[in-house]
Amino acid sequence: MPDKLIVTAGDVIDVQLTSETVVIEGADRRHVEPGHITNRMRLFVKLTDGKEQKYDFEDSDLGVRETQRVVIVRGQGKGKRDRGPYNIVLFNVSSGERGEFEGGLREYLGHRPFFGPLWKAAVLSFGVMLVFWFVSNFITRDGNGGMGSIWLAVMFGFLTYPVFWWLAKMWDRITERMRYRAAKKKFLGEMQARANTYAQQANAPPAAPQAETPPEANPA
Repeated sequence: MPDKLIVTAGDVIDVQLTSETVVIEGADRRHVEPGHITNRMRLFVKLTDGKEQKYDFEDSDLGVRETQRVVIVRGQGKGKRDRGPYNIVLFNVSSGERGEFEGGLREYLGHRPFFGPLWKAAVLSFGVMLVFWFVSNFITRDGNGGMGSIWLAVMFGFLTYPVFWWLAKMWDRITERMRYRAAKKKFLGEMQARANTYAQQANAPPAAPQAETPPEANPA
């Protein structure tokens, strides 16, 4: 079941930028692993419905300043998979730029095949076992193979299982990579179109007030 998609838009009223350096120390405090710097951006946004809300983003290169209009695309799991909203794409429709969050994109667009490599390898190995049993029992030994043909078929099925598992794993990895790239391109195109509608709303001139009609004079 796909995650829930949440799309919100509004005007930025405040931007807060912070950074944090993470260093991992060993148990004896002598061995220190290389650290990394995490950049965080917090946006306070006045949404199109008038409400105000804050959004946090990590390691985003997108530049945003006050008064600019942004569109935030987030996902949220359902049921037991609900760990709160996660960022997918941030659009700055005022500047025409966007920032993508690869982790969120893979979380939302990722797909796990119903039958994994283990099941695919098991089915293929079972097919090999049946073929070798048929050849050994009916073609080579004229139907008198007995347990010898069965054990030979089981041996070939057992030996081919690791090979089929590796091939199925590589196949799933390649096909999933191709599927993800196509799904990502389509998804970003759809989200860009939705973001453009919010940009048009922001650029639309306000409606001119209508002049009041003077009351008709009463006849004398």
